[in-house]
Amino acid sequence: MPPFAPSALASALHEDSHASLLDLVQQRLSCVLGPRYTVILAASGDNASHYHLAIQHSQSGLSLEDNGSIGPGCAERLLALGGQVKAMLESQTFARMGSDDPTRPLVWLSDMADSAGD
Repeated sequence: MPPFAPSALASALHEDSHASLLDLVQQRLSCVLGPRYTVILAASGDNASHYHLAIQHSQSGLSLEDNGSIGPGCAERLLALGGQVKAMLESQTFARMGSDDPTRPLVWLSDMADSAGD
């Protein structure tokens, strides 16, 4: 299943409006991540050629920020990043990091390909 309805993505790309594309991505990220996350995605830079993403996890108070160029594959990359963030923050490993268990992990080390982190 594509990350967006084909007509919505085609309209955003046809309008050549990065803001429209980022609005669609922000809506999708909010749906994918759910109510425990706050997602802010905005265009910046000359001719809105860059994005700034902020994802905050309400339970832990942790947040992730990312920025980069808006171009081919940007929407898919941001959706994948959102999935990785959710997998990490909702993992058992992350829950153990905040505990008083003396065997808890103190840092998170993960290969980008390993989005689960466990």
